[in-house]
Amino acid sequence: MAKQATQNTRQMLLHVLEGEVAGMAPHERREQYRRQIQLLHKPMSNLLLAMAMLAALHLVFELVVVAGVPPLLAWQSVGVALLGVMAVRYRHVVSLRRRRVLGLAFLAVLLACLSVPALKWAGSSVVPLAVFLLLPVTWLPLLVKPHMTFGGLAMVTAVVGVLLWRCEAPAGECQLFALYYLVSVGAGLLLRRARSNLATRLDKQVETLWQRAVSDPLTGLLNRQGWMNLAGTALADALGSGQTPAVLFIDVDFFKRTNDKHGHLAGDDLLRALGRIIDARMGPGEYCARLGGEEFACLLPDSSAQHAERFALRLAADYRLHAKALGSTLSIGIAVHQDGDVLNDLLARADAALYEAKHRGRDQVVLANDDSHAHPL
Repeated sequence: MAKQATQNTRQMLLHVLEGEVAGMAPHERREQYRRQIQLLHKPMSNLLLAMAMLAALHLVFELVVVAGVPPLLAWQSVGVALLGVMAVRYRHVVSLRRRRVLGLAFLAVLLACLSVPALKWAGSSVVPLAVFLLLPVTWLPLLVKPHMTFGGLAMVTAVVGVLLWRCEAPAGECQLFALYYLVSVGAGLLLRRARSNLATRLDKQVETLWQRAVSDPLTGLLNRQGWMNLAGTALADALGSGQTPAVLFIDVDFFKRTNDKHGHLAGDDLLRALGRIIDARMGPGEYCARLGGEEFACLLPDSSAQHAERFALRLAADYRLHAKALGSTLSIGIAVHQDGDVLNDLLARADAALYEAKHRGRDQVVLANDDSHAHPL
């Protein structure tokens, strides 16, 4: 019971802090974090540059307005220069791990640069600490992963706590500043949660729109555009791995006659059933689509002539069994990859083989460019 209560409390706290992303499965959450980090890389780079400029303005203010201590000014100058270098470098870092390390190092140097003048000016006022109120509300909304968010927040809070402890201002002013700091932290966390929710919802909407754009509404399979995109990528990956892809071009025999005799609803039911039969036979990395009308296509990235023929024969047998009452059958053309083929070449040769199957009387599987591989069904 105690363990379950702890898990429930942890999940509730995660939902409060993280928003909708907390309800995702772990692998989906990791992917969502990855996408958000990539999208926020440029804004974060710009923020680092802005913070480096803020530290530089702090230094200029000390040089012009305040009689700074030369050794301290020298160290601050080194720190400001280091901030500028790290901010520029961060923009070009690709590795997420290196970004985390560089970001934490930047924050540590920034806190050091801002703390030195704050300690020196503090005296009887908390005004020099006001710059620290900016950090939570500017940094937190752009941080994605929880451990980075709360790790950075802990660093800033620890420094603010030390500065307030060292400050000689009245207790009331210190308490008021602490309240303002908590408000800044709360605002930063709320903005971070809102940004995360917005990104998650937009991602879901884009995914839904993409699914609608590439899916066939009748069968639920890919449409021609979606299949050409995904199958083209899968074909390139298969060739890069030394595999032998094959394409099947499938057509329902005498589909118009079936429509005329039994009605369009019966024809639609046949197409939906064929879509389910094909989809049930597809393995990982294999793609099928309704190209239009009664025409379907399949890409088998790792195949051979024999494997593709067996696959086609099983499809035809499954469909024949389902459509037995209507007497509907399939004709299937197969094209196996040859040197220099792109997806359109494979599709064209499979289409030619399908035409040959129709010419030979339908209800057949024909392998492109090989007359010895015609299988009447």
